[in-house]
This record gives sequence, C-alpha cells and structure tokens, in this order.
Amino acid sequence: MLSGQIIEWNSDRGFGYVESEGHRIFLHVRDFAKKHKMPETGDRITFEMGQDKQGRPCAKKAIHPRDGGRLTSEAILFLCLLLIAPIFALVRFSRVISGGYLACYFVAISVATYAVYAWDKNRAPGKKQREPEFQMHLLEFLGGWPGAFVAQRYLRHKCTKLGYQILFWLIVGLYQFVAIDYLRDWKTSGQAKHLFEEGSHVK
Repeated sequence: MLSGQIIEWNSDRGFGYVESEGHRIFLHVRDFAKKHKMPETGDRITFEMGQDKQGRPCAKKAIHPRDGGRLTSEAILFLCLLLIAPIFALVRFSRVISGGYLACYFVAISVATYAVYAWDKNRAPGKKQREPEFQMHLLEFLGGWPGAFVAQRYLRHKCTKLGYQILFWLIVGLYQFVAIDYLRDWKTSGQAKHLFEEGSHVK
C-alpha cells in the first residue's frame, strides 16, 4: 500500500489526482475500497497502484485511513453519557405511559433515522434526489437523535457541515434540558416563567 495526499479533486466529475513520493497519480471515486466520505483536496489516503482500461497508471483500492467509518470507544461513551438523563426521565414518565411502548418507540425512531442517513449517503455520489435536511432534523427532533449520532460517525455523513451540526446539537441539547428539568420537577422552567411574569408586571 502506498500513501499520499489528494492535491486536486473535481467533485462534479468524480476524479482527481493524488501525490505520492513525488508522483502525480490519477484517482477516480469508483476506485475507493471504502466510501465513508466524498474525497476532497487535502485528504490523506492509502492506495495500491493499478492501471485503468487504457493501461495508464492510476490509484486503486483507495482508503481514507483516518476517516472513521466505525464507532470509537470515546464516541460510545459520549453517547451513553448523553442518554443518561433521557433514560431516567423515560423511566419516571413510564408511570404515565408504559415503559415498553416508550422504549419501542425511541428504538424504532432511532433505527429509522439511521436508515434515512444511510439512504441519503448512498445517493450522494450520483447526485440523485436527496433527503431534505429538514426531514432529517425532524426525525432527530422526534427522538431519533441517537440514531443520527451513530450514523454521523459510522457512515461519516453530515458530520462536517457546520450549519447542520449546529441544529443537530441544539436538538440534542434540548433533549438534555427537558429530561433534566423534568427530573427536577420543572424547577428551571418554573423559575424562568416566574421571572418572565415579574418582568411583565414591571412593564
């Protein structure tokens, strides 16, 4: 296996060039062994030397070695921490609605969210019709954010788009706030409401 850096990439046409040991080598998107992300100029990759149909040298079996494509122990631990407050809140709320129904719902919505991420990821290279980001965020808001968290790291999808990530983490933060405040008998919300009412009276 050789290593090099992509020095030129045409995302519309799906090919570019990688520089390795002073040589400029042709690289096509179809010659990636694993596709966790779309190639970009500056990416470090590993590859094997091969030939195209015309016998010209080109890169084959290319891989982004540090692209992820798996869940690290740190990511799993972080997800577990994010789930602590919501799970305790669901256990408490199960006095109102059966815990089994709640668990089935949130597992199902997370699996559905992951599936939508995978579907959208698979359609990205061919510039086919994509899933609207609003619908993906809606699934996260409805409880599928754990599935989205896993998909972003395992599929390497929507994980570098700043605007998307901001809204995603706002949704995750909202779940943390609601869960913790519910466990505290809505003390924070009650205080905010009290301050708002006092401000209204002053005016």
